[in-house]
Amino acid sequence: GRRLAIFVHGCFWHGHNCARGSRVPKANRDYWVAKVARNRARDAASLAALEADGWRVETIWECEIKDAAALEARLRAMLAI
Repeated sequence: GRRLAIFVHGCFWHGHNCARGSRVPKANRDYWVAKVARNRARDAASLAALEADGWRVETIWECEIKDAAALEARLRAMLAI
């Protein structure tokens, strides 16, 4: 009934702009940069498709999970609508 999709993304794997997400391994650097770029492109396509079908989309980042109180407040706000 809420038509809400919640994605939980790992910061490194999905290229978040936090310290963990900004890190690029020294070994196989080109591979990892391309891999994260593909993941981000897939995420954008998934988000666009869901929104086109009338879904609300929220992304929770791995680094945000550390603050349990803030995460709980955010989830409650998402589900209250």
